[in-house]
Amino acid sequence: MTSSFWRDNRVTLLAGALAVALAGAVRFLIPYEREITSLWMFLVKLTPQIAAVVAVAWLDVEWARRLRLHLVALPAIFLAFLCYFVPATFMTAMDMQDGTAAFEDLYLHVIVFVPFLLIALLLAYRLGGGSREGVLRTGTALTILHVSGLEDLMAVLMNSRLDGIPELWDWAHHMTVRLGHPATRNEAYAFIVVHVVLAVLALTLPRRAFTRLRPGRRDDAKTP
Repeated sequence: MTSSFWRDNRVTLLAGALAVALAGAVRFLIPYEREITSLWMFLVKLTPQIAAVVAVAWLDVEWARRLRLHLVALPAIFLAFLCYFVPATFMTAMDMQDGTAAFEDLYLHVIVFVPFLLIALLLAYRLGGGSREGVLRTGTALTILHVSGLEDLMAVLMNSRLDGIPELWDWAHHMTVRLGHPATRNEAYAFIVVHVVLAVLALTLPRRAFTRLRPGRRDDAKTP
């Protein structure tokens, strides 16, 4: 039983351990700051999320059902959000009011919501019987949208302090390191459109466009 569990979930266990290690490195070993100074730093900060997507995709659903993992993992995810993210957000906002925290502290706290939510949704889908292909497609699409600039656009549109959409998006460091310079407004629009198109393609391209997974290996779920 133990041998079969380790064999059937070896990719998940290795990728999961790697995701935790990479997340620790991003949080504690490299500068934990709002600004992204290089393309290398941008890619490094994405690696925990990518490793976690792989871990979820290769989770053996039959073993998850036997272990009733959904009864443990989903409440744990909710409690992590309820008991950490929610109160920590309130505390950071209160610290900003009394001057012991800055906007960057709130930004760095809230920005962790995105990969947390992304992985939580994928895990819930997989535990509910979602296919490996479905996890990989959805995980790829959501990751592309994550770095698309859509959030930057919505933040600008919702910011009543601004007089229209800025001509230069010099705060969007994830765009700057990929373009090689701060994005102009039109470049930002094009950047976002390209990423949205890529996300749609990740969700809709025919299966034959993807590298086939190991033939003969059961994927324990047929849901697309």
